[in-house]
Amino acid sequence: MKAILDFFVKNYKPLLTSFVLAVLLWVVVTTDKVYNTRIEVPLKIVRLAKNRVLLNPVPEKVVLEVRGKGRALIGLNFFNTAFKLELPEADHSLTIDLMDYKNSFNIPREMNITVVDIIEPKKLKLEIDKYSEEYKPIKLISEVIPSAGYILMDVKPERDSVLLSGPQSIVEQVEYISNESYNRKDVKYPFTEKIKLVEPKPGITRLDPETIEVTFVIEQLVERSVYNIPIQMVGIPDNLIASAIPPAVSLRVKGGESLVSALKADEITVLFNYARDYQQGRVQYPMQVETPPGISVVEMSPSLFRLQLKKKETKK
Repeated sequence: MKAILDFFVKNYKPLLTSFVLAVLLWVVVTTDKVYNTRIEVPLKIVRLAKNRVLLNPVPEKVVLEVRGKGRALIGLNFFNTAFKLELPEADHSLTIDLMDYKNSFNIPREMNITVVDIIEPKKLKLEIDKYSEEYKPIKLISEVIPSAGYILMDVKPERDSVLLSGPQSIVEQVEYISNESYNRKDVKYPFTEKIKLVEPKPGITRLDPETIEVTFVIEQLVERSVYNIPIQMVGIPDNLIASAIPPAVSLRVKGGESLVSALKADEITVLFNYARDYQQGRVQYPMQVETPPGISVVEMSPSLFRLQLKKKETKK
């Protein structure tokens, strides 16, 4: 045993060289033979008749039986091979036999690989429609919950519509484009987010752009008092003169900081509708308050007013 080990130690270089040469010879002989094998490659429709598009997607892959030398078949792993169909005459729906298009397997000619058979799918049913494009409004889906003491003032997408293109029968039916649902909680500051839009029919229709930036306006909730807002009387009969005691009220309002700080007294309406609310014998009445959007009333002082009525003097 020691003699054999000594022999390998002394002669490992020539022995290793012989082994490598034997392997190379085996590889050369083996890869020079011709083989049939099955491969799976992407299936692509690269061209249809002018202004025509697919109405339904085709399979992503096609299984082929190919024939070629071993080294060429191994070399396929280093090429971006695909089965690319060019159908410039296809202006209506049809069914094609893929064997009629076996030369659509794009590989370098010098590799000398031939398609023996199309295993799956053997036929393609192509539903074809006219190409169309339209701008569609965006309908945002989001749930942004501010932290306590803050309010979501506005949601501002960078655009209000996107271009939808694809089969006419699909494009015409789409009323709006929505987005992947977006949720965020405990927010205190304004922020901008890139949001992905939902493709009506992936692989068939196309959106431009596919994402939009949306700004969420977050503000701190603040309160403020607004004084001397006159009580307005409406629906008073022609023969009466109505007055309110007191004639004006004060309000404590709440809302986003930018709205509340810019709020003016004349933007708030305090109403009493005589025709709707008057009751015989009643003296004190509540009031209806109308504030700009985003502004709410916390407190009103006084909460009731005294209605004073006088009959108009008739001319003799």
